[in-house]
Amino acid sequence: WLAAVLVGGLFVWAFRRPNVKARGLANALEVLVVFVRDDVVFPVMGEKRGEKWLPFFTTLFVFLLAVNYLGMIPLFRTATGNINVTTALAILILLIMFGAGIARLGALHFMGNMYPSGAPAPVGVFVLFLEFAGLFVKALVLSLRLFANMIAGHLAVLSLLAMIFVLSPWFCSVSLPLAVFIYGLEILVALIQALVFTLLSCIFISMASTSHEE
Repeated sequence: WLAAVLVGGLFVWAFRRPNVKARGLANALEVLVVFVRDDVVFPVMGEKRGEKWLPFFTTLFVFLLAVNYLGMIPLFRTATGNINVTTALAILILLIMFGAGIARLGALHFMGNMYPSGAPAPVGVFVLFLEFAGLFVKALVLSLRLFANMIAGHLAVLSLLAMIFVLSPWFCSVSLPLAVFIYGLEILVALIQALVFTLLSCIFISMASTSHEE
């Protein structure tokens, strides 16, 4: 909730004056939007479809970025280090995959798109089952990937600091520099994981809503 309020507040504040050249915060946020557009959405979906989906994927990327970096603040917990949060996000993407596919292709064509044309019935049904189950597997991968990567760094830092009390106070000369190094890596990991989740979501939604004939 805090991330949602911060992201919404930043965008409203930065662009409170329409038709004004972007400067400062507005320029920084505009760079994020252009990055998502040119490096994530348009290469996967194309410009025509990408324009419609750009607001969603920009929101997803910036929201995940805010959530991940809030977890870097001491005494804060990383929301994406909770499997319930990442699962909820993955379920959202799964529902959008079904919704976008059915809305664009139709229910019958959406299911038929998973059936290999010209294949014998037993093979076709088996492939259909695999393709359908694959949609759920993709959502599961989204959830586990984000959760594992966001919690791993925190556990590593906690383990290094705990060794000071378990082994010896003198161990701090080794554990503290390592903990600071891993903390610095987490700053990069937080950005990468927000990008990876957004990119994979874009790819999965595009695949689910694209006919094999296209």
